[in-house]
Amino acid sequence: MAVRRVQLWHETGVSIEHAMFWLCTYLGHAKITDTYWYLTGVPELMDIVGAQFERFALGGGGDE
Repeated sequence: MAVRRVQLWHETGVSIEHAMFWLCTYLGHAKITDTYWYLTGVPELMDIVGAQFERFALGGGGDE
């Protein structure tokens, strides 16, 4: 459920960076890193994160 929510946020253009804080609170995680773990377990989400980081590293901005 949490993974699908992150995918939907991405598809609708919601800032994943901000939305992860919402999800962290909703899930009751004490640390944001516990919530970011969800991104590591799903190849589709890793593709999203990888593409965002590549844009950031190349100076093209962050979340789009």
